[in-house]
Amino acid sequence: MRGPGLEGARTSDAPRPGRPRRAWPSLSAFAVYLAISTAAWWQLLAHGFGAALPAGSADPAQEVWFLAWVSHALGAGLDPFFSHAVFAPSGVNLLDNTSMELLGLLLAPVTVTAGPVASFDVAVLLAPALSALGAFTLCRRHVTWLPAAFCGGLCYGFGPFLTGDLRYGHLDLTWLVLPPLIFWCLDALLVRGTRRPVLTGAVLGILVVAQFFVSTEMLAITALTALLSAIVMSLGWPRSVVPSLAGAWRGLLIATVIVAAALAYPFWYVVAGPRHFVGPVWHHVGTIAASLAAAVEPHAELAGVAFISGSNGSYLGIALLAVLIAGAAALWRSALLRVLLLTALAAYVASLGYTLHVGHRALGVTLPAAALGHAPLLDSIVPERFAAMVDLFCGLALAVIADHLRRWERPRVHEENAAALPLGRWERPRAQPETDGAADGPTVPRAPTHSTSAKPAAPLLVALSLAVCAFALVPFAALGRRPYAVTAVRRPAVEHLAPAVAQDRGARTAPLVAIYPATPAWAADEMVWQAEDGFSFSLADGYAIVPGAGSHAVESPPLDALWLVFAAGSLHELRLPLTRATRAAVLADLRALGVDDVVVLGGAGGSRAVRRALREVLGPPAGEKGGAVRWRIRGTTR
Repeated sequence: MRGPGLEGARTSDAPRPGRPRRAWPSLSAFAVYLAISTAAWWQLLAHGFGAALPAGSADPAQEVWFLAWVSHALGAGLDPFFSHAVFAPSGVNLLDNTSMELLGLLLAPVTVTAGPVASFDVAVLLAPALSALGAFTLCRRHVTWLPAAFCGGLCYGFGPFLTGDLRYGHLDLTWLVLPPLIFWCLDALLVRGTRRPVLTGAVLGILVVAQFFVSTEMLAITALTALLSAIVMSLGWPRSVVPSLAGAWRGLLIATVIVAAALAYPFWYVVAGPRHFVGPVWHHVGTIAASLAAAVEPHAELAGVAFISGSNGSYLGIALLAVLIAGAAALWRSALLRVLLLTALAAYVASLGYTLHVGHRALGVTLPAAALGHAPLLDSIVPERFAAMVDLFCGLALAVIADHLRRWERPRVHEENAAALPLGRWERPRAQPETDGAADGPTVPRAPTHSTSAKPAAPLLVALSLAVCAFALVPFAALGRRPYAVTAVRRPAVEHLAPAVAQDRGARTAPLVAIYPATPAWAADEMVWQAEDGFSFSLADGYAIVPGAGSHAVESPPLDALWLVFAAGSLHELRLPLTRATRAAVLADLRALGVDDVVVLGGAGGSRAVRRALREVLGPPAGEKGGAVRWRIRGTTR
């Protein structure tokens, strides 16, 4: 781009000659962020890496399996996007799930040396610190004061959305280091200008591809938020659109080429690959949204939001809102602040879901986000997760306000130059426009930097700026319980029984095992045992999204006689003895699925009745260890 930029300290992504960019601010900020994350996960560290997982949800166990599968598949020459290890024999399309291939690849050394649970523990510890660092990097592009940029990163990396989902260990939703960097590249290309558009575009394309393999949902939310921000700037400064595109087209083209080349096959795999599903991941996805009260009341989330996210991720607090409103009133001529706040507002409206709610009462007013419910591939976006973008842009706005407050002066913009500055400036424009020496596009004035000869900020203003940041962010600390609760990883005898089966049979492939109980929480635990045991056995069920009737998404295998017996047992409704027809149906289903062994775990509700039922169908068990009883399915051929 060959155009002026938003208000900030830098006009180019290249360091000044003779003054290389120093890394110590970023390293220092990351060290503090990591210390805060360590305090939040103190109980996890107390148990030791590899010995515990976040409590309250089956999702962490599922994500342990996802991390383990990547290194296992690459080491064994298997498809990293598909697995027959769960929901066997049909298998599961991992790209239709939150499989996080990039994290699995990055953490493969930890997975191989210390195990998949330890790999997950490392990831969940680093997630908020790295996400905050990404926002810190973006803030530094627009502010000169490091404490202001630090507070902006804090608002994003440790804001209500990320810390709420972090409680449940949602790595795909909390490993949010890439969205701020994507916005950094877009800002460099479309707003501030860069002397290296092709390089910046290449970095943008690589970041988009990387985010695809962390979370396609958060990639879509990031893209939609970028579109909202572009609409805001285009409506406010329409004359800047053509110059911006004229200077950025090379970077955008190279980014598009990289994304298209790298994601063509994975994208096909999502929409038409084996075992893909159609439609939204949940039929009620549009109701997982925020209410108007959620912004100011810590626990005013709608029904289902806390279950999905762990807490009210849309909370902003009266303090932060007061600072943002006061800052907007005082700095009303700052174009950057207007764009940030309007984009945050647009993302907040998107987080309200398909219909407007005040408190827990639906008003029946259709909101713009309802259009997502009719858009293929976008109909699985959880509206409430736009709150991550709200936190990012509110953090940027807070950083801008704090930066101006500590060097307070009356804004000055010459009226004759205002039209030439698409996004306005606080400082006086330079008398002569700068150019990059390029002849490939229109040349317009570049925004000036803050004066390096300005007087240092008054100590009172510095103290006031820090107090404002603390006033805005401290209420976040009261949202949710910290340190986060954890639970020790269970390792029952089933992990020892299944390998023994493979040895007994001399099997070249992993034996297929059906395990009782078969609830999602237990199924996720089974996946952890399977991952820790090196995928030495396959599971007849699992905890993942798979196609059900009509190829619509479900989280459970197809119902058959065995699972009906398991379900009746868990509900203490299993009637014994079984009828002859039921016994025949169970045995026929086991053989049709190719199940090698059935294991009933001790201590689970209804396990005694299920054991008696399986004795009627399969006869005496083949082995027992640690309360787990195993039956071999005689006459089964694989």
